[in-house]
Amino acid sequence: LILYNITEVIYMSLSIEDLEKMAAEQSFQKGINYYQMNLVNNPLIDGNTIKAEVSGSSFSLYDVEMNIDDPSSNHCSCPYDWGGICKHLVALGLYWCNDKEAFRKVKKEKAKLKNELDRLFKSLTREELTELLGEFVYENDNSKSKVLNFIQDKGKMSNELYLEKLKSLKNQAFAILMEFNQYGGGPINEENNFFEFINEMEKLINKLDIPSSLRHEIINEFMGEYLIGNSGLDDPTLDIVYSTARNKDDWELIIQHLKKSGSRYDQELIMKIYLNKLHNEEKYLKLRKKQLKYGMDYYKLACYYQDIDQEEKAVQIALKGEKEGEGRIIDNITFLKKYYQKQNNYQKTLEYLIKEYKESPSFEKYLSVLDNCKKDDKKQIKNDLISYLKESKYSRYNNELALIYESQKNYEEILKLVMANKIYPDNYSELLINKFPHQMIDYYN
Repeated sequence: LILYNITEVIYMSLSIEDLEKMAAEQSFQKGINYYQMNLVNNPLIDGNTIKAEVSGSSFSLYDVEMNIDDPSSNHCSCPYDWGGICKHLVALGLYWCNDKEAFRKVKKEKAKLKNELDRLFKSLTREELTELLGEFVYENDNSKSKVLNFIQDKGKMSNELYLEKLKSLKNQAFAILMEFNQYGGGPINEENNFFEFINEMEKLINKLDIPSSLRHEIINEFMGEYLIGNSGLDDPTLDIVYSTARNKDDWELIIQHLKKSGSRYDQELIMKIYLNKLHNEEKYLKLRKKQLKYGMDYYKLACYYQDIDQEEKAVQIALKGEKEGEGRIIDNITFLKKYYQKQNNYQKTLEYLIKEYKESPSFEKYLSVLDNCKKDDKKQIKNDLISYLKESKYSRYNNELALIYESQKNYEEILKLVMANKIYPDNYSELLINKFPHQMIDYYN
């Protein structure tokens, strides 16, 4: 009786605050959403353990358990493994905290269900029961997954059954992807399910020897949806395709799909596959040299030549990228700065340090220029760097200018920037109020 009463007290002690402590912030918020959306199904209590099936969408059901004496003892059939309890466990715990009466006693329910099934299936033969189960399994992938998960929990899975599970997960993930492409996105719970499906797929792909026919099926289906590009799930879609690829034929198949795209990003992907996956440097160079337009294109080619120990050629490409590349050229400038530093070429190093600063000014780059220039040059260069910021049309550089003035303890210049509304006084308010109280009263007025 004493133990029973203690248990009853412990039951009541499991609180929403406990769940919040056990979960990461994102998982806790998602768990609240799942609970509020009534996605916790068939809540049961078996001794000290609460159980339920938590559905993320029409495509999945996860078996969830939690010991209410010791909530750290819990289980969910989802693949979540990122710290704390998952959203499904949070949803189950919230259901318990808010409506304990809804949880049915398992022993009583099991006995009732067993009697009903005995009566229902009494007249059926083993073959007829197998036929019935087959119809249930192949009704949809969700049902199939439940049966396969049951077999897996019993430790009776074979490679053939694992491949069946992979196909089932693939179909469920693909259905969500098609739906998201059709509507330009979808519910957050279905997006979460998509990630869970492909995470489980990736584990099986890494574990199993996947036949080429199934690998190509995954690549063709997911690359087709990737090229539509309206789902908002492009990155994870590409991730599962890349995880599936095993050999040259697989990568060539991915390239065939990417060639259908006109985007520069996808052309970059083709080049990376040729270089890093197929180790076909000839095709990589052919494509890279055809696509030399932006500064970053030249920089990537310079890095390639540097990696194969053709440094002089790399420098020539970086110089060309600095002069002819469109858009961002700072990577070429930084590349050349490092090269001249290695050569101990003072004048060239200083030239490219200043170019790097002017291309993207920052207080750190200002200090780097001064650290690398000779004492006789320092005063003139310092004035030039400050003048460049003062004359710049970009207001975002004013904060870097204020940091320089602060390092010089030139607080009058910081005040001028504040009074001219070029920077907010937030970082300097206490200092400015102490040194220039009347001016700051005017400013705040």
